[in-house]
Amino acid sequence: MPPLTKKLTDVAIAVGLTMAVVFVIVVTNSLLTSRGAYWIGVNLWFALVQRPDILGTMILTALVTTAYAMWQQTRRR
Repeated sequence: MPPLTKKLTDVAIAVGLTMAVVFVIVVTNSLLTSRGAYWIGVNLWFALVQRPDILGTMILTALVTTAYAMWQQTRRR
């Protein structure tokens, strides 16, 4: 696998893991509030991850983190 493809896969995995963590937090919060419905939390999470500013922030953060890690690895050699 080419290095660029590997790094883009790392970014996609990081974004997916971030979405999963946000899902757990939002759904758990929805269950613990007075509304107490699982589907309300799922709908809230789905609306959140469809927002382009939220998705863009997750992707940009993953890209910058991956680029910084690559830069640190090449600097050590």
